[in-house]
Order: sequence, then structure tokens, then C-alpha cells
Amino acid sequence: MQYNNIWKKLTVGQYQLLADLDHLEGWEYMRSVVAIVEGNGFDEVDNYPLIDLRKRYEAIAKQLEKEPFKPFKSFVKIDGKRYYVTRFFEDVCTAQFVEISEWNKTKEDGVKNLHLCVASLLRETKFGWLPKKYNGKDHAKRATLVKEKMLAIEALGLSAFFLASWVRLLEDLPTYLDKEIQTLKAEMDALTLEQDSPSDTVGSL
Repeated sequence: MQYNNIWKKLTVGQYQLLADLDHLEGWEYMRSVVAIVEGNGFDEVDNYPLIDLRKRYEAIAKQLEKEPFKPFKSFVKIDGKRYYVTRFFEDVCTAQFVEISEWNKTKEDGVKNLHLCVASLLRETKFGWLPKKYNGKDHAKRATLVKEKMLAIEALGLSAFFLASWVRLLEDLPTYLDKEIQTLKAEMDALTLEQDSPSDTVGSL
């Protein structure tokens, strides 16, 4: 059995299913991998001769081991609709920040919540290139499209680029917040002194 570049057809949903097979072993593992990649279900796979199943699994595993370069794109098209990808934190709104934080609480969340994270990075476009405001109400709909229609290699490229920047932001955030807190404290102290000033009291009499 020959497979023509599995990564060009493997969806985010299929990738997530493959990543969730660690609890399986032997023939059950091979059977599941083949069923997920071919997309024909277990009924068809269960009718393959064992020798054929092994050959199919080995061909698939050989391609999956060589994960191609993950390209980053400023725009992606999913199911015929064009989306802008939020690349930099100056473009991230509060809703996106909260959502992505929720989807990436643990290391395991990276793959399990890949469709959710990518959906939080996408914004609809006007005229095919002008980004609209982020629409959090349609997040679930976008996440479903990402899971079912988007190629895994595209999603991995987007999340890898963004999360690398995310780590740098989180490293700098405490320092930034400390400076903000100190500035606010100084402003509050100045305001308190101004309100308690004797000259203000004398002037009001």
C-alpha cells in the first residue's frame, strides 16, 4: 500500500486521535493508526489480512516519523473562508489572551486543545485581507472547523510560532507588572498627599 504524503491530508482531528493512542499496544495500536489515517473506520480495517495491516501501518509510521517543516502563514483558508492569524501580542485582545491561557495550562494541553488554541488565534477578514475584530462568540464554530478541516501541519506551525512568543511574554510579564504596580503606587501616594495637604484645607476656609 502506497500513501502519498500523509501530512498533506492529515487533519488536526486525526493528529489528535493519533496522539491519544499511547495506551494501546501491538495489533490494536496498528489497527487504530491505520483506521485513523485512512479515515475508513474500523469495519473496513478489520477485514484486512494481518500481513496487509502490518504493511499499511509500517508505511504510515515511516511518513509520520518525518514531520515536515511547520510553515507559518499570516492568513489561512479553512473550508473556503479566509482568516487572519494573530501573530504578535500587540494584536491580541483580552478575550484571546484569556482563552489561550485556558487552553494551555499543562504540557499535555498542547495537542489535546490544539484546535481550541488555533481557533483563538483566528480572526475573520473583510475583503479577504483586512482583519475584523475578534469574535469570541463564534469560537466553538471555528474550533470545529479547525479540528475537522484544517491540516495538522498548518495548525502546528501556527501554534509553535505563537507559543514561542507566549513563553517570552510570560517571562517578561512579572517585571512589567512590577513596574506598573510601582507606578500606580506612586500615583496613589501623590494623590493621598495632595488630599491631606494643609494648604488645601486653609484655602477652602
